[in-house]
Amino acid sequence: MKAIASIILIYALLWTVPALAQKDTITVTGTRFVFPLVQQWINSYTRQHPEVIFRLVSPRDPAAREALVHISAQKTNEAQRSEDNYYIEVARYALLPVANIKSSYAGKPLPEKELRALYFDREPASQPLTVYNRKEKSCAPVTFAAFYGAAFEDIKGKQVPGDDQQLLKAVQEDPSAVSFNNPGFIYDLSSRLPVRDIAVIPLDLNNNGRLDTDENFYGNLDQLIQRLETAPPAGIPLENVTLSYKRRLDTNHPALKDWVHYIQSAGRQQLHDFGFLQLPSRQTVLNKVL
Repeated sequence: MKAIASIILIYALLWTVPALAQKDTITVTGTRFVFPLVQQWINSYTRQHPEVIFRLVSPRDPAAREALVHISAQKTNEAQRSEDNYYIEVARYALLPVANIKSSYAGKPLPEKELRALYFDREPASQPLTVYNRKEKSCAPVTFAAFYGAAFEDIKGKQVPGDDQQLLKAVQEDPSAVSFNNPGFIYDLSSRLPVRDIAVIPLDLNNNGRLDTDENFYGNLDQLIQRLETAPPAGIPLENVTLSYKRRLDTNHPALKDWVHYIQSAGRQQLHDFGFLQLPSRQTVLNKVL
């Protein structure tokens, strides 16, 4: 009987080991200002699938070299994309010009041409002005510059080490500061109001020097999101957030494909919570084909 029990125990162990080995580890890296949203997607998914382990790491982390998933928030063309990868748009975001609340530019409506001059014109400003930009060439400043037909290096002013949150902090601490950032950092995600000492520089759509009723949609985050999703002004930069991974991983890491499906379905309901926009309907349909 002891021999039979031992055999049963051995077989049980042989079946248990593969089951334990099926734990899937997925490392994700990329654009850091998207991390709060991505972390929420991870948390929500792993509550239902605790057998899947995610690691969300900075691009500077050595582990990023082994990442299976990359998140990008700047435009790429076909020449920059590999046929071996999936590229799936999962969200949209805006970039807004901002100023310190004490700046003469805080809440002052400016037409697109004057906004461009504010960030790229090398001539001395008529009012106290310090433009702040990221020191690191990253998605947000590259996208902001490209919108105005310029390059990252063309943005004038002081360069700030660190991420987009550090950039916003520099604006909060300098009464003469102007910069740009994404709504998820400009607005408090709980109160939905602008964070301390930060004001949006609104876009003067009709160039009349006033903030008319139809131009005044910056009061809270939900009002802003509704306008950007339903009738986005041409003068506000909008760009997609793209998730990419190698096609062969559908077989090697089936949980990855399932997580992407979660993002495209239930995960879409969390975009507004973090200041991101829904994709246009046509883009959503195209993604479902992948």
